[in-house]
Amino acid sequence: MFRRLSSLIFRSSRKSGSARKAVRGAARAARSGWLRRLLFLSMFVGTPTALFVGVAQVPASLLDRLPAEVRQGVRQVQHGVGEVYGMLEPVVSGVLPAGRFEDLSDLLAAVLPEGWRPSVDPVPPGALPKTATNWASTRRTLYEQVYFDRRQTFYCGCAYGADNSVNLDSCGLSSLITQSRALRVEAEHVFPASQFGNFRRCWREPERFNACRDDSGKVLPGRECCMRTDPTFVTAHNDLHNLYPAVGYINAQRSNHNWGLVNAFAEQYGQCEMRISPLLRRAEPPEATRGAIARTMLYMRDTYGFRLSRQDEQLYHAWNNQHPPDDWERLRNRRIRALQGLGNHYIESYRRLP
Repeated sequence: MFRRLSSLIFRSSRKSGSARKAVRGAARAARSGWLRRLLFLSMFVGTPTALFVGVAQVPASLLDRLPAEVRQGVRQVQHGVGEVYGMLEPVVSGVLPAGRFEDLSDLLAAVLPEGWRPSVDPVPPGALPKTATNWASTRRTLYEQVYFDRRQTFYCGCAYGADNSVNLDSCGLSSLITQSRALRVEAEHVFPASQFGNFRRCWREPERFNACRDDSGKVLPGRECCMRTDPTFVTAHNDLHNLYPAVGYINAQRSNHNWGLVNAFAEQYGQCEMRISPLLRRAEPPEATRGAIARTMLYMRDTYGFRLSRQDEQLYHAWNNQHPPDDWERLRNRRIRALQGLGNHYIESYRRLP
């Protein structure tokens, strides 16, 4: 069945010579998980390849100048290309070990991107921190009690004021002055909320929860549903250990991309060393932030039972070893421990990881 379907899609795309039919087919299949992935994969076998890869390489600086409808279409193509790459990359890069997997979940964790893994609602292995129950209070605590004397964004080192307005000239981002979101600080989830949300049924299947409907009966999106129904998600979402002040525009461009190394086509923003590839759906952070990112990702895995691929764990171990915590990272951890009752042991008991 799979072979026949792939063959039909391949012949159709070859005969038409048009990427438009492939896009329509992918859009019609969007409601079906496995069919959507299969159609996207088959689409890239035919002649639309060059067009799709070309569109996926459109830099953010150019994308922002396009009309809204065109911009939305390009982002949909970029997302589709990224999903296909995310599925194939672990195989072609030799990530899969030659030995046996411990179980099927290990195989899925190694092969599939986070967004395609089964929803398992992992039970946290230990005591959880005491975080705020709403997002507004969480952000206020981050800015006023953790970073009150260090108003500097995480990735780009931009100075910002007590009103959370960013001084773009202080960090070589003056070219973003026309981007309204670049003028304000936002609380960035280093471990993206959508990624750990995908481990929760409330995010993946909000229609199953009676509390996740508005007065008209419309199903609420995953984040809203989880904030209403899942205490573990709320705690993880508002955990200050996972939150860092970032330039809003950079936060938006990073989106929910994984961490890693990118290629020469990645977008860079002014003098900021943050580089982001929409095609790979990956962000390469400045070296000065890599150790803190690694220890944050490992803390979130250990605290909430979220899963990381073996490839990710190897990367974070390397970053942890290459970039030990500095005085500010240790002070930040102490402040958060005082607020939440739980510290990050990868900082408090720092050691090199195998």
